[in-house]
Amino acid sequence: MSKTLEVLSKYKYLIALISVFNFLLTPIHASISSIQPAHPVVINYTLVILASSLIASDSRKRIRTYALGAITLVFIWIEFSYPNHMGILACRLASSLVLFSHFCLLLIHQLRKIRTMNLQFILGPILGFIYLGIIGGIFFETVHLIDPSSFRFHSDISGYVYYYFSFISITTVGYGDITPITPQAQAITLVLNVIGQFYLAIVIALFVGKYINEKK
Repeated sequence: MSKTLEVLSKYKYLIALISVFNFLLTPIHASISSIQPAHPVVINYTLVILASSLIASDSRKRIRTYALGAITLVFIWIEFSYPNHMGILACRLASSLVLFSHFCLLLIHQLRKIRTMNLQFILGPILGFIYLGIIGGIFFETVHLIDPSSFRFHSDISGYVYYYFSFISITTVGYGDITPITPQAQAITLVLNVIGQFYLAIVIALFVGKYINEKK
């Protein structure tokens, strides 16, 4: 048991990173599986919660992570039963925002403790970047909930499209298949563009600085 805990602690960032990448591939899982679409979403969300909880430094934070995750999963299940209920959708978005913000805080707290250039120091910022993209998707979905005319879509609309747009925004790719129309949507897009660029610049500076310090 202690050996297992040691391995989980050593590779916790890698496990969390694999879980969020798997979460981003949920539409593929849903398309190739014969089970109901709700099941891959809930399964992958649960894996993210369990894997991200490994980042917590003590049992109290881990229990808080489980509690926030359980609340979010409940709203996800209810939303599949009542897909057009705006109140349930708002609760799911709010709980998801709190959950992934909690993940970010856990990650920042742990990264501050890392003093040497190692695997955790490399994987941690990558994990944080994906958390940032998911939070951006939650904001875009919330904006669309408030005002359905916030975006112009050139393809079928699904809940996943907001997270796709979030990641192409923070990476400033801009394929043009989704266009923010209202000032609110444009403002959030602009903020994510700026945050994405500064995030990458800061992470690179930290890598270089820590590498130089270790060489000295």
